[in-house]
Amino acid sequence: MKKEDKKNIRDIMQYKDLEMKLPAYAGAYINAAYEYSLIHLVLNYYTMKEVEDDTGNVSADPCLSGVMDRIHTLLFQTILSDELKADYTAAIEEMNALRDTLKQKMTVLTAYTDALQLYEYVLNRIEYGITGEVIPVEESELAARGFGYLFEDNDKMVVNSKIQMVTGQLPIRMTKGRFFDYLTDTLNIYNGSDKSAVDDFVKMLRSTVLLDLPEGYGRDYPEIAKVITTLGELDIKNMNLTSYQALMEQFSLTTAHLTELVSNYLLAMDIVNDLYAALLALPYEKNEEKETEICIQMLRGLHDAFVASAGIPEFVDDGFMEIEGVQEILGEDIMQFESILPAVLSEHKDTISWIMSDKIFTSLSLISKLLSSSLFVDLEEKDEEETADSEYITAKRDELVKDLTEFFEHHGKEVNRAVMASMFSSMPVLFNSQEEIKDYIEYSLNHCGNSSELMACARILEDMMEEE
Repeated sequence: MKKEDKKNIRDIMQYKDLEMKLPAYAGAYINAAYEYSLIHLVLNYYTMKEVEDDTGNVSADPCLSGVMDRIHTLLFQTILSDELKADYTAAIEEMNALRDTLKQKMTVLTAYTDALQLYEYVLNRIEYGITGEVIPVEESELAARGFGYLFEDNDKMVVNSKIQMVTGQLPIRMTKGRFFDYLTDTLNIYNGSDKSAVDDFVKMLRSTVLLDLPEGYGRDYPEIAKVITTLGELDIKNMNLTSYQALMEQFSLTTAHLTELVSNYLLAMDIVNDLYAALLALPYEKNEEKETEICIQMLRGLHDAFVASAGIPEFVDDGFMEIEGVQEILGEDIMQFESILPAVLSEHKDTISWIMSDKIFTSLSLISKLLSSSLFVDLEEKDEEETADSEYITAKRDELVKDLTEFFEHHGKEVNRAVMASMFSSMPVLFNSQEEIKDYIEYSLNHCGNSSELMACARILEDMMEEE
Protein backbone atom coordinates (compact mmCIF):
# COMPACT_ATOMS: atom_id res chain seq x y z
CA MET A 1 0.00 0.00 0.00
CA LYS A 2 1.20 3.48 -0.84
CA LYS A 3 2.43 5.63 2.04
CA GLU A 4 -0.16 8.27 1.15
CA ASP A 5 -3.00 5.76 1.50
CA LYS A 6 -1.67 4.55 4.85
CA LYS A 7 -1.48 8.13 6.08
CA ASN A 8 -5.03 8.82 4.91
CA ILE A 9 -6.29 5.81 6.87
CA ARG A 10 -4.46 6.98 10.02
CA ASP A 11 -5.75 10.53 9.66
CA ILE A 12 -9.35 9.36 9.17
CA MET A 13 -9.17 7.24 12.31
CA GLN A 14 -7.86 10.32 14.14
CA TYR A 15 -10.60 12.55 12.67
CA LYS A 16 -8.04 14.71 10.83
CA ASP A 17 -8.95 16.75 7.73
CA LEU A 18 -11.90 14.47 6.94
CA GLU A 19 -13.23 16.57 4.05
CA MET A 20 -10.02 15.87 2.15
CA LYS A 21 -9.04 12.48 3.51
CA LEU A 22 -12.37 10.68 3.05
CA PRO A 23 -12.59 11.33 -0.73
CA ALA A 24 -8.92 10.35 -1.13
CA TYR A 25 -9.52 7.15 0.82
CA ALA A 26 -12.64 6.33 -1.20
CA GLY A 27 -10.86 6.98 -4.50
CA ALA A 28 -7.88 4.79 -3.65
CA TYR A 29 -10.15 2.04 -2.32
CA ILE A 30 -12.39 2.09 -5.40
CA ASN A 31 -9.40 1.94 -7.77
CA ALA A 32 -7.94 -1.05 -5.92
CA ALA A 33 -11.33 -2.78 -5.81
CA TYR A 34 -11.88 -2.22 -9.52
CA GLU A 35 -8.53 -3.70 -10.50
CA TYR A 36 -8.87 -6.57 -8.03
CA SER A 37 -12.37 -7.47 -9.22
CA LEU A 38 -11.20 -7.47 -12.85
CA ILE A 39 -8.31 -9.82 -12.09
CA HIS A 40 -10.60 -12.10 -10.11
CA LEU A 41 -13.15 -11.97 -12.94
CA VAL A 42 -10.51 -12.95 -15.49
CA LEU A 43 -9.49 -15.98 -13.44
CA ASN A 44 -13.05 -17.20 -12.89
CA TYR A 45 -14.26 -16.40 -16.42
CA TYR A 46 -11.28 -18.33 -17.78
CA THR A 47 -12.06 -21.31 -15.52
CA MET A 48 -15.69 -21.35 -16.65
CA LYS A 49 -14.54 -21.39 -20.28
CA GLU A 50 -12.31 -24.37 -19.49
CA VAL A 51 -15.25 -26.15 -17.81
CA GLU A 52 -17.38 -25.62 -20.91
CA ASP A 53 -14.62 -26.71 -23.30
CA ASP A 54 -13.81 -29.81 -21.25
CA THR A 55 -17.31 -30.98 -20.32
CA GLY A 56 -19.97 -29.01 -22.19
CA ASN A 57 -21.86 -28.81 -18.90
CA VAL A 58 -22.43 -25.06 -19.07
CA SER A 59 -24.36 -25.03 -22.33
CA ALA A 60 -26.16 -28.24 -21.32
CA ASP A 61 -27.65 -26.59 -18.23
CA PRO A 62 -30.45 -24.18 -19.27
CA CYS A 63 -30.23 -22.06 -16.11
CA LEU A 64 -26.44 -21.84 -16.04
CA SER A 65 -26.31 -21.21 -19.78
CA GLY A 66 -28.87 -18.42 -19.42
CA VAL A 67 -26.90 -16.78 -16.62
CA MET A 68 -23.67 -16.92 -18.61
CA ASP A 69 -25.39 -15.47 -21.70
CA ARG A 70 -26.44 -12.47 -19.61
CA ILE A 71 -22.91 -12.17 -18.25
CA HIS A 72 -21.47 -12.11 -21.79
CA THR A 73 -23.93 -9.38 -22.81
CA LEU A 74 -23.43 -7.22 -19.73
CA LEU A 75 -19.67 -7.57 -19.97
CA PHE A 76 -19.76 -6.46 -23.60
CA GLN A 77 -22.05 -3.51 -22.85
CA THR A 78 -20.08 -2.22 -19.86
CA ILE A 79 -16.49 -3.20 -19.02
CA LEU A 80 -15.53 -3.98 -22.63
CA SER A 81 -17.19 -0.90 -24.07
CA ASP A 82 -15.55 2.48 -24.60
CA GLU A 83 -18.88 3.93 -23.57
CA LEU A 84 -21.42 2.53 -21.14
CA LYS A 85 -23.84 1.05 -23.67
CA ALA A 86 -26.14 -0.50 -21.09
CA ASP A 87 -28.17 1.65 -18.75
CA TYR A 88 -26.15 1.59 -15.54
CA THR A 89 -29.14 1.26 -13.20
CA ALA A 90 -30.57 -1.52 -15.36
CA ALA A 91 -27.21 -3.32 -15.31
CA ILE A 92 -27.10 -3.23 -11.50
CA GLU A 93 -30.68 -4.52 -11.30
CA GLU A 94 -29.69 -7.31 -13.68
CA MET A 95 -26.81 -8.31 -11.42
CA ASN A 96 -29.18 -8.53 -8.46
CA ALA A 97 -31.57 -10.68 -10.53
CA LEU A 98 -28.73 -13.01 -11.53
CA ARG A 99 -27.64 -13.39 -7.91
CA ASP A 100 -31.23 -14.24 -6.94
CA THR A 101 -31.41 -16.88 -9.68
CA LEU A 102 -28.17 -18.51 -8.59
CA LYS A 103 -29.18 -18.36 -4.91
CA GLN A 104 -32.44 -20.17 -5.67
CA LYS A 105 -30.68 -22.93 -7.60
CA MET A 106 -27.99 -23.33 -4.94
CA THR A 107 -30.65 -23.60 -2.22
CA VAL A 108 -32.17 -26.53 -4.10
CA LEU A 109 -28.79 -28.14 -4.79
CA THR A 110 -27.87 -27.74 -1.11
CA ALA A 111 -31.12 -29.43 -0.09
CA TYR A 112 -30.35 -32.30 -2.47
CA THR A 113 -26.88 -32.54 -0.94
CA ASP A 114 -28.35 -32.66 2.57
CA ALA A 115 -30.80 -35.39 1.50
CA LEU A 116 -28.08 -37.52 -0.06
CA GLN A 117 -25.89 -37.12 3.02
CA LEU A 118 -28.72 -38.39 5.22
CA TYR A 119 -29.18 -41.47 3.06
CA GLU A 120 -25.43 -41.99 2.76
CA TYR A 121 -25.35 -42.21 6.56
CA VAL A 122 -28.02 -44.93 6.38
CA LEU A 123 -26.41 -46.82 3.47
CA ASN A 124 -22.99 -46.84 5.12
CA ARG A 125 -24.40 -48.41 8.27
CA ILE A 126 -26.21 -51.29 6.56
CA GLU A 127 -23.35 -52.13 4.18
CA TYR A 128 -21.60 -54.80 6.25
CA GLY A 129 -24.87 -56.45 7.17
CA ILE A 130 -25.58 -56.96 3.45
CA THR A 131 -22.12 -57.75 2.10
CA GLY A 132 -21.28 -60.07 4.98
CA GLU A 133 -17.78 -58.57 5.26
CA VAL A 134 -16.37 -58.52 8.77
CA ILE A 135 -13.72 -56.15 10.10
CA PRO A 136 -12.48 -56.44 13.69
CA VAL A 137 -13.45 -53.56 15.98
CA GLU A 138 -12.11 -53.13 19.50
CA GLU A 139 -14.42 -50.49 20.99
CA SER A 140 -12.15 -49.32 23.81
CA GLU A 141 -9.15 -48.95 21.53
CA LEU A 142 -11.19 -47.10 18.90
CA ALA A 143 -12.61 -44.78 21.58
CA ALA A 144 -9.12 -44.01 22.88
CA ARG A 145 -7.79 -43.28 19.40
CA GLY A 146 -10.79 -41.14 18.56
CA PHE A 147 -10.40 -39.15 21.77
CA GLY A 148 -6.70 -38.62 21.10
CA TYR A 149 -7.48 -37.45 17.56
CA LEU A 150 -9.79 -34.74 18.90
CA PHE A 151 -7.17 -33.11 21.09
CA GLU A 152 -3.98 -33.50 19.09
CA ASP A 153 -4.37 -29.85 18.02
CA ASN A 154 -4.05 -26.83 20.27
CA ASP A 155 -6.34 -24.66 18.16
CA LYS A 156 -9.72 -24.52 19.92
CA MET A 157 -11.63 -23.96 16.68
CA VAL A 158 -10.00 -27.02 15.10
CA VAL A 159 -10.78 -29.10 18.18
CA ASN A 160 -14.43 -28.01 18.17
CA SER A 161 -14.73 -28.76 14.47
CA LYS A 162 -13.33 -32.25 15.01
CA ILE A 163 -15.72 -32.87 17.90
CA GLN A 164 -18.66 -31.98 15.66
CA MET A 165 -17.40 -34.24 12.88
CA VAL A 166 -16.74 -37.21 15.16
CA THR A 167 -19.97 -36.94 17.15
CA GLY A 168 -21.84 -36.72 13.84
CA GLN A 169 -20.47 -40.13 12.85
CA LEU A 170 -20.68 -41.97 16.16
CA PRO A 171 -23.61 -44.37 16.67
CA ILE A 172 -26.54 -42.39 18.05
CA ARG A 173 -27.53 -44.10 21.28
CA MET A 174 -29.79 -41.67 23.08
CA THR A 175 -33.51 -41.28 23.58
CA LYS A 176 -35.46 -38.63 21.69
CA GLY A 177 -35.99 -36.87 24.99
CA ARG A 178 -32.25 -36.67 25.63
CA PHE A 179 -31.69 -35.44 22.08
CA PHE A 180 -34.28 -32.70 22.57
CA ASP A 181 -32.51 -31.72 25.80
CA TYR A 182 -29.32 -31.20 23.78
CA LEU A 183 -31.31 -29.12 21.31
CA THR A 184 -32.73 -26.99 24.13
CA ASP A 185 -29.28 -26.42 25.62
CA THR A 186 -27.96 -25.39 22.21
CA LEU A 187 -30.72 -22.86 21.58
CA ASN A 188 -30.33 -21.40 25.07
CA ILE A 189 -26.81 -20.35 24.08
CA TYR A 190 -28.49 -17.72 21.88
CA ASN A 191 -30.40 -16.14 24.77
CA GLY A 192 -29.70 -12.41 24.61
CA SER A 193 -28.39 -12.49 21.04
CA ASP A 194 -30.11 -11.03 17.98
CA LYS A 195 -33.30 -12.73 16.86
CA SER A 196 -31.81 -13.09 13.39
CA ALA A 197 -29.01 -15.25 14.83
CA VAL A 198 -31.58 -17.59 16.37
CA ASP A 199 -33.63 -17.62 13.17
CA ASP A 200 -30.59 -18.37 11.02
CA PHE A 201 -29.48 -21.23 13.27
CA VAL A 202 -32.94 -22.81 13.39
CA LYS A 203 -33.32 -22.35 9.64
CA MET A 204 -29.99 -24.10 9.10
CA LEU A 205 -31.03 -27.03 11.30
CA ARG A 206 -34.43 -27.35 9.63
CA SER A 207 -33.01 -27.24 6.12
CA THR A 208 -30.21 -29.68 6.97
CA VAL A 209 -32.73 -32.38 7.93
CA LEU A 210 -35.24 -31.41 5.21
CA LEU A 211 -38.00 -30.09 7.45
CA ASP A 212 -38.23 -27.09 5.13
CA LEU A 213 -37.91 -27.75 1.40
CA PRO A 214 -37.02 -24.83 -0.89
CA GLU A 215 -38.98 -23.74 -3.94
CA GLY A 216 -37.91 -25.92 -6.85
CA TYR A 217 -37.12 -28.99 -4.73
CA GLY A 218 -38.17 -32.04 -6.74
CA ARG A 219 -38.71 -29.96 -9.88
CA ASP A 220 -35.20 -28.71 -10.57
CA TYR A 221 -32.82 -31.41 -11.76
CA PRO A 222 -35.48 -34.17 -11.64
CA GLU A 223 -32.85 -36.85 -12.27
CA ILE A 224 -31.41 -36.11 -8.81
CA ALA A 225 -34.83 -35.79 -7.19
CA LYS A 226 -35.81 -39.20 -8.59
CA VAL A 227 -32.84 -40.90 -6.92
CA ILE A 228 -33.67 -39.21 -3.60
CA THR A 229 -37.28 -40.39 -3.87
CA THR A 230 -36.03 -43.93 -4.51
CA LEU A 231 -33.83 -43.73 -1.41
CA GLY A 232 -36.75 -42.47 0.65
CA GLU A 233 -38.83 -45.50 -0.35
CA LEU A 234 -36.01 -47.94 0.39
CA ASP A 235 -36.96 -51.27 1.96
CA ILE A 236 -33.77 -51.82 3.93
CA LYS A 237 -34.82 -55.11 5.52
CA ASN A 238 -35.37 -56.82 2.15
CA MET A 239 -32.24 -55.56 0.35
CA ASN A 240 -29.82 -58.11 -1.02
CA LEU A 241 -26.25 -57.73 -2.24
CA THR A 242 -27.23 -57.25 -5.89
CA SER A 243 -29.79 -54.53 -5.20
CA TYR A 244 -27.46 -52.82 -2.72
CA GLN A 245 -24.58 -52.69 -5.21
CA ALA A 246 -26.86 -51.36 -7.96
CA LEU A 247 -28.19 -48.68 -5.62
CA MET A 248 -24.69 -47.65 -4.50
CA GLU A 249 -23.57 -47.34 -8.13
CA GLN A 250 -26.54 -45.08 -8.84
CA PHE A 251 -25.84 -43.16 -5.62
CA SER A 252 -22.19 -42.58 -6.60
CA LEU A 253 -23.13 -41.32 -10.07
CA THR A 254 -25.73 -38.98 -8.60
CA THR A 255 -23.40 -37.51 -5.98
CA ALA A 256 -20.70 -36.97 -8.62
CA HIS A 257 -23.25 -35.20 -10.85
CA LEU A 258 -24.45 -33.07 -7.93
CA THR A 259 -20.89 -32.17 -6.92
CA GLU A 260 -20.22 -31.00 -10.47
CA LEU A 261 -23.39 -28.89 -10.53
CA VAL A 262 -22.57 -27.26 -7.19
CA SER A 263 -19.04 -26.47 -8.37
CA ASN A 264 -20.36 -24.84 -11.55
CA TYR A 265 -22.91 -22.72 -9.68
CA LEU A 266 -20.35 -21.58 -7.13
CA LEU A 267 -18.10 -20.52 -9.99
CA ALA A 268 -20.99 -18.72 -11.68
CA MET A 269 -21.75 -16.80 -8.47
CA ASP A 270 -18.09 -15.87 -8.19
CA ILE A 271 -18.24 -14.44 -11.72
CA VAL A 272 -21.45 -12.53 -11.00
CA ASN A 273 -20.01 -11.06 -7.79
CA ASP A 274 -16.79 -10.05 -9.57
CA LEU A 275 -18.62 -8.33 -12.40
CA TYR A 276 -21.07 -6.72 -9.97
CA ALA A 277 -18.20 -5.27 -7.91
CA ALA A 278 -16.48 -3.99 -11.05
CA LEU A 279 -19.70 -2.33 -12.25
CA LEU A 280 -20.20 -0.62 -8.89
CA ALA A 281 -16.67 0.78 -9.10
CA LEU A 282 -16.83 1.69 -12.79
CA PRO A 283 -18.42 5.17 -12.49
CA TYR A 284 -15.78 6.27 -9.96
CA GLU A 285 -12.58 4.42 -10.84
CA LYS A 286 -9.57 6.25 -12.24
CA ASN A 287 -7.25 3.28 -12.30
CA GLU A 288 -4.28 3.84 -14.61
CA GLU A 289 -2.36 0.65 -13.84
CA LYS A 290 -1.30 -1.32 -16.93
CA GLU A 291 -2.65 -4.53 -15.39
CA THR A 292 -6.17 -3.08 -15.59
CA GLU A 293 -5.95 -2.72 -19.37
CA ILE A 294 -4.37 -6.18 -19.66
CA CYS A 295 -7.34 -7.64 -17.78
CA ILE A 296 -9.81 -5.88 -20.06
CA GLN A 297 -8.05 -7.27 -23.14
CA MET A 298 -8.04 -10.75 -21.61
CA LEU A 299 -11.75 -10.46 -20.81
CA ARG A 300 -12.41 -9.37 -24.38
CA GLY A 301 -10.59 -12.43 -25.70
CA LEU A 302 -12.49 -14.75 -23.36
CA HIS A 303 -15.81 -13.09 -24.18
CA ASP A 304 -15.27 -13.52 -27.91
CA ALA A 305 -14.22 -17.15 -27.39
CA PHE A 306 -17.38 -17.85 -25.42
CA VAL A 307 -19.68 -16.20 -27.97
CA ALA A 308 -18.01 -17.89 -30.95
CA SER A 309 -17.63 -21.26 -29.15
CA ALA A 310 -13.94 -21.00 -30.03
CA GLY A 311 -10.77 -21.88 -28.17
CA ILE A 312 -9.12 -19.52 -25.69
CA PRO A 313 -6.77 -17.15 -27.56
CA GLU A 314 -3.06 -17.52 -26.85
CA PHE A 315 -2.71 -13.89 -25.78
CA VAL A 316 -5.12 -14.57 -22.89
CA ASP A 317 -2.81 -17.25 -21.52
CA ASP A 318 0.16 -14.92 -22.01
CA GLY A 319 -1.65 -12.23 -20.04
CA PHE A 320 -1.49 -14.25 -16.84
CA MET A 321 2.28 -13.79 -16.80
CA GLU A 322 1.84 -10.02 -16.76
CA ILE A 323 -0.68 -9.93 -13.91
CA GLU A 324 0.99 -12.62 -11.79
CA GLY A 325 1.19 -11.65 -8.12
CA VAL A 326 -0.89 -8.49 -8.50
CA GLN A 327 -4.02 -10.06 -7.01
CA GLU A 328 -2.21 -10.92 -3.78
CA ILE A 329 -0.80 -7.39 -3.41
CA LEU A 330 -4.18 -5.78 -4.10
CA GLY A 331 -5.86 -8.20 -1.72
CA GLU A 332 -3.67 -7.00 1.13
CA ASP A 333 -4.37 -3.36 0.26
CA ILE A 334 -8.10 -3.97 0.14
CA MET A 335 -7.98 -5.66 3.55
CA GLN A 336 -6.47 -2.49 5.00
CA PHE A 337 -8.99 -0.25 3.26
CA GLU A 338 -11.85 -2.48 4.38
CA SER A 339 -10.62 -2.67 7.98
CA ILE A 340 -11.80 0.88 8.69
CA LEU A 341 -14.86 0.94 6.41
CA PRO A 342 -17.43 -0.01 9.10
CA ALA A 343 -16.10 2.74 11.38
CA VAL A 344 -16.05 5.24 8.52
CA LEU A 345 -19.66 4.47 7.57
CA SER A 346 -20.92 4.74 11.16
CA GLU A 347 -18.74 7.51 12.62
CA HIS A 348 -18.39 9.82 9.62
CA LYS A 349 -21.84 9.52 8.11
CA ASP A 350 -22.58 13.23 8.42
CA THR A 351 -19.27 14.26 6.85
CA ILE A 352 -19.78 11.82 3.97
CA SER A 353 -23.17 13.39 3.34
CA TRP A 354 -21.75 16.92 3.66
CA ILE A 355 -19.10 16.29 0.98
CA MET A 356 -21.74 14.54 -1.17
CA SER A 357 -19.91 11.22 -1.24
CA ASP A 358 -22.86 9.06 -0.20
CA LYS A 359 -23.03 7.14 -3.47
CA ILE A 360 -19.39 6.10 -3.64
CA PHE A 361 -19.40 4.96 -0.02
CA THR A 362 -22.63 3.03 -0.58
CA SER A 363 -20.90 1.33 -3.50
CA LEU A 364 -17.85 0.55 -1.36
CA SER A 365 -20.09 -1.04 1.28
CA LEU A 366 -21.59 -3.33 -1.37
CA ILE A 367 -18.21 -4.04 -2.96
CA SER A 368 -16.76 -5.14 0.39
CA LYS A 369 -19.55 -7.73 0.64
CA LEU A 370 -19.24 -8.88 -2.96
CA LEU A 371 -15.48 -9.41 -2.68
CA SER A 372 -15.77 -11.26 0.63
CA SER A 373 -15.42 -15.03 1.00
CA SER A 374 -19.18 -15.38 1.49
CA LEU A 375 -20.44 -15.82 -2.09
CA PHE A 376 -24.14 -15.68 -1.24
CA VAL A 377 -23.98 -12.82 1.25
CA ASP A 378 -27.15 -10.75 1.63
CA LEU A 379 -26.49 -7.30 0.15
CA GLU A 380 -29.46 -5.58 1.76
CA GLU A 381 -28.96 -3.57 4.92
CA LYS A 382 -30.69 -5.18 7.90
CA ASP A 383 -33.06 -3.27 10.12
CA GLU A 384 -32.14 -2.69 13.76
CA GLU A 385 -31.97 -6.07 15.46
CA GLU A 386 -34.31 -7.23 18.21
CA THR A 387 -33.00 -9.29 21.11
CA ALA A 388 -34.06 -12.90 21.51
CA ASP A 389 -35.29 -13.55 25.05
CA SER A 390 -36.10 -16.90 26.67
CA GLU A 391 -39.73 -16.72 25.54
CA TYR A 392 -38.69 -16.28 21.89
CA ILE A 393 -36.17 -19.12 22.08
CA THR A 394 -38.66 -21.43 23.80
CA ALA A 395 -41.20 -20.78 21.05
CA LYS A 396 -38.63 -21.62 18.38
CA ARG A 397 -37.58 -24.72 20.29
CA ASP A 398 -41.16 -25.96 20.73
CA GLU A 399 -41.94 -25.52 17.05
CA LEU A 400 -38.78 -27.38 16.04
CA VAL A 401 -39.40 -30.22 18.51
CA LYS A 402 -43.01 -30.54 17.30
CA ASP A 403 -41.93 -30.86 13.65
CA LEU A 404 -39.10 -33.26 14.49
CA THR A 405 -41.43 -35.44 16.56
CA GLU A 406 -43.81 -35.66 13.62
CA PHE A 407 -40.90 -36.44 11.30
CA PHE A 408 -39.63 -39.22 13.59
CA GLU A 409 -43.10 -40.78 13.69
CA HIS A 410 -43.19 -41.11 9.90
CA HIS A 411 -39.66 -42.47 9.37
CA GLY A 412 -37.73 -45.56 10.39
CA LYS A 413 -35.06 -45.60 13.07
CA GLU A 414 -32.23 -45.65 10.50
CA VAL A 415 -33.33 -42.34 8.94
CA ASN A 416 -34.19 -40.87 12.35
CA ARG A 417 -30.71 -41.64 13.63
CA ALA A 418 -29.24 -40.07 10.51
CA VAL A 419 -31.27 -36.92 11.21
CA MET A 420 -30.12 -36.81 14.84
CA ALA A 421 -26.49 -37.31 13.78
CA SER A 422 -26.72 -34.55 11.17
CA MET A 423 -28.22 -32.08 13.62
CA PHE A 424 -25.80 -33.11 16.36
CA SER A 425 -22.84 -32.38 14.10
CA SER A 426 -24.29 -28.93 13.34
CA MET A 427 -24.70 -27.90 16.98
CA PRO A 428 -22.05 -25.99 18.91
CA VAL A 429 -19.98 -28.15 21.24
CA LEU A 430 -21.97 -28.62 24.45
CA PHE A 431 -19.61 -30.83 26.41
CA ASN A 432 -18.30 -29.22 29.59
CA SER A 433 -15.03 -31.12 29.86
CA GLN A 434 -12.72 -33.50 28.06
CA GLU A 435 -13.84 -36.24 30.44
CA GLU A 436 -17.45 -35.71 29.38
CA ILE A 437 -16.45 -36.05 25.73
CA LYS A 438 -14.47 -39.19 26.49
CA ASP A 439 -17.46 -40.70 28.29
CA TYR A 440 -19.77 -39.89 25.38
CA ILE A 441 -17.48 -41.56 22.81
CA GLU A 442 -17.05 -44.67 24.95
CA TYR A 443 -20.77 -44.95 25.70
CA SER A 444 -21.70 -44.50 22.05
CA LEU A 445 -19.33 -47.22 20.85
CA ASN A 446 -19.83 -49.67 23.71
CA HIS A 447 -23.63 -49.55 23.51
CA CYS A 448 -23.90 -50.05 19.75
CA GLY A 449 -25.51 -53.47 19.40
CA ASN A 450 -25.59 -53.30 15.60
CA SER A 451 -22.35 -54.85 14.34
CA SER A 452 -22.77 -53.46 10.80
CA GLU A 453 -23.20 -49.93 12.14
CA LEU A 454 -20.24 -50.33 14.49
CA MET A 455 -17.97 -51.55 11.68
CA ALA A 456 -19.10 -48.71 9.41
CA CYS A 457 -18.46 -46.18 12.16
CA ALA A 458 -14.99 -47.64 12.79
CA ARG A 459 -14.12 -47.42 9.09
CA ILE A 460 -15.32 -43.82 8.81
CA LEU A 461 -13.43 -42.74 11.93
CA GLU A 462 -10.27 -44.52 10.76
CA ASP A 463 -10.50 -42.74 7.38
CA MET A 464 -11.07 -39.44 9.14
CA MET A 465 -8.03 -39.88 11.37
CA GLU A 466 -5.80 -41.06 8.51
CA GLU A 467 -6.52 -37.89 6.53
CA GLU A 468 -4.71 -35.79 9.12
